[in-house]
Amino acid sequence: MTKSPTSTSPDLSEIDVHELLGQRRQIAAIWGVEDVQGVRADLTDDQAWEVLQRCRDLHDCEWGFNWRTIEIVADDMFPPTDELGDKP
Repeated sequence: MTKSPTSTSPDLSEIDVHELLGQRRQIAAIWGVEDVQGVRADLTDDQAWEVLQRCRDLHDCEWGFNWRTIEIVADDMFPPTDELGDKP
């Protein structure tokens, strides 16, 4: 079934992801670029998004998705530098 040209997309700000998942008896933890930047404040929004996507790709049910995962992935993708621009 396709949408007619006059139909509109739902307002994304009104979608409750957790309610939709609950209807399917599912849950999800939601991480954002702000979480990545909480670990690595030096990363741009685009870099933080890349880190999140890589974390998703590497997700393992045994280890989970946590602050340490974000830190390891971010440091691997974008090695931190000290104030002089040198790698520690």
